[in-house]
Amino acid sequence: MSTEELKKYITCRSNCSLRHIEALAMIGVVMKADILDCDKKGFKKLVATLIDGSKVDSSCFYSEEVEQSLRIINIYIGFARSRGSLGKLTIVDSTTYSS
Repeated sequence: MSTEELKKYITCRSNCSLRHIEALAMIGVVMKADILDCDKKGFKKLVATLIDGSKVDSSCFYSEEVEQSLRIINIYIGFARSRGSLGKLTIVDSTTYSS
């Protein structure tokens, strides 16, 4: 997948939901994810590095939520790496395949 295609389909880049970043990992476009502290005690956020080197971050959530989300994301990343599918998402335009 090219950087331009990826930019076209990423709908949120900053202050995203944890589920959005999990979904990006699920389709194989997240290379790595890290947790950062927020200003408010007990809150953290995720920062994901995508296959093109760009970053997507979440809003601040309770630490436990963010840590659980990181575990889920790391499972998806590991699965994509083991299958050799990291970054090999293919976008199919539905207008191309009309019946």
